[in-house]
Amino acid sequence: MQFNSYSYLFFLLVVVTIFWNLPKKLRRGYVLVISLVFYATWNVWFVLIPVSLCAAVYIIARFIVFQPQKSRRWMWCGVTLVLSVLAFFKYRAFLIANVNVLLTVLGLTTVPWAVAIALPLGISFYSFEAISYLIDVRQRRIAKLNFLDLNLFIMFWPHLMAGPIVRVRELIPQLKFDSKFDTRFILSGVDRLIWGLVQKNVVANNLGVWVDAGFKSQPPGGYTTLDSWFLAIAFGLQIYFDFAAYSNMAIGAAQLLGIKLPENFRCPYHAATPVEFWSRWHMTLSRWVRDYLFFPLNAKFGGAPFPFYTSLIGVMALVGLWHGAGWGFVTWGVLQGVYLVLYRIYESFRQNRQPELAASRISAASWRMFTLLAVTLAWVPFRAGNIGQTWGLLSCMLFRFSAGAAYPKAFYWMTASVALFCAAEPYLVRLLSVLDGAVDEDRRVLMAGRLVARGLVYACGLLLFMVFDQQATEFIYFQF
Repeated sequence: MQFNSYSYLFFLLVVVTIFWNLPKKLRRGYVLVISLVFYATWNVWFVLIPVSLCAAVYIIARFIVFQPQKSRRWMWCGVTLVLSVLAFFKYRAFLIANVNVLLTVLGLTTVPWAVAIALPLGISFYSFEAISYLIDVRQRRIAKLNFLDLNLFIMFWPHLMAGPIVRVRELIPQLKFDSKFDTRFILSGVDRLIWGLVQKNVVANNLGVWVDAGFKSQPPGGYTTLDSWFLAIAFGLQIYFDFAAYSNMAIGAAQLLGIKLPENFRCPYHAATPVEFWSRWHMTLSRWVRDYLFFPLNAKFGGAPFPFYTSLIGVMALVGLWHGAGWGFVTWGVLQGVYLVLYRIYESFRQNRQPELAASRISAASWRMFTLLAVTLAWVPFRAGNIGQTWGLLSCMLFRFSAGAAYPKAFYWMTASVALFCAAEPYLVRLLSVLDGAVDEDRRVLMAGRLVARGLVYACGLLLFMVFDQQATEFIYFQF
C-alpha cells in the first residue's frame, strides 16, 4: 500500500480505531502483526528478510552482552552480516557490472549475470537501524534485550519503508503503547497526514511529470542554459516535497498511536552553509552518519586536517552509494563532501587569520548563495540517467551558455511558484505556530473556531489530494 492511496487511508482508520479500543497489554503484539501485514502487501516473501535479520541481530546482541570480552568481535560479525544482506540485494548487479567492465578492459572473461532480484523495500533504512542497535548494545546504551522490542523497533510500519531513521533510545521506550487516548494525538497526526498528502500529490507528483520528461529525453535542439537550471531546480524541489511528504505521513501515522518520531526536514533550502544544509536535510540520516561513521573515524585520526577532509569526502561518498547503486549517486555524495570540506577550510582560515569575516554580511550572503547553487548542481548527477546526460546538463549550466526555452511556460511557472513557496516556508511555519498558540479570553469560542478552521483545512487538503491523485505513483525514496 502506498501512503498516498485510498486503501492506506482506510487501513489507517481501521488500525487506529482498533488500537485505541484494545487493552494496553495487547497493543504491542497487535502493532507488530499490523506492521508485518503492511509489509506483506508489497511482497509476502520479502517479509522473511527483516524478520530473519531481527532474529540474527538479537542472537548476536545476546553474544555481545554475555561475552563482553569478545563484544567487539561479535559486533563486527553482526555489522558484516547486515551489510552483506544489504549488498546482496542492493549492490549485487552494480558490483558485477563494474567487475565485468574491468575484466573487459583487461581482456579477461566476464562474470555471467545472475538472476535479477527485486530490491526489498526499506532495506537501506532498516539495515542502518539494525547496525545502530548492535553498536548501542555494545556501548551499553540498551539496558535490557527484548526480542519483541527489537522487532517493533525495526518493523514499526510508519518508519519501515523510508524512515525517519530512529534510534533505540528514541523509539523503544515509547513501544510500551501505554498512553491514554488523547484527542491531540489524532489532531496532530491528521495535520501531518493531510499536509503530506498535499505535498506528495499536488506538488511532488506534478513536478515529477516535467522532471521525468526532461531527464528522459533532451529537447530536439539540446538543453539550453535556462532549461538545465530549471530541470535541476525542479528535481531538487520534487525530491524535497516527495520525501518530506513521506516523512510527514510517517510522523503523522505514528502520532495517531501516541508515538513521536524524530523530524526529518527543517526548510533545507534556507541553509546558510553546506554544514547547515545537512542539519536540515534528511536530518535522521545526517545524525546517524555523524554519530556512527564520521565521529569514530575523526577520533581515530585525531582531527588531523588531511585525514579529516579525506574521511569527510569518503563518508559522503558512502552516503551517496547508500542512496543507490550507481556512480551518479557516488558523484553526488563526493560533491557534497567537497562542499563540506571547502566550508571547513574556510572556517579554519577565518578562525586563525580573519576572525572579522564572521561578521561580514558579504561573506554570509556568499556562502548562502554558494550553498543553494552547489546543492542544485549536485542534484544533476543524482537524477541523470548516465554520465553523458550529467555532463550535458552541467556544461550548459556552467560553461556552454545557450539561449532559449524548450519546455512549455507552465513548467517554468510551476517551478518558480514552488521555489517561492519554499522561500516563504519558514515564515508560514512561524505564523501557524503563533496562531496556534494564540490566547483568547473565551477559550470555548477559540477552540470552536479552531475546530471549524481545522475542518475546512482538512476538507481542502483531501479535495486537493483527490483532484491531483495519480495512481501507482511511488515515493522517490522507496527506490533506495
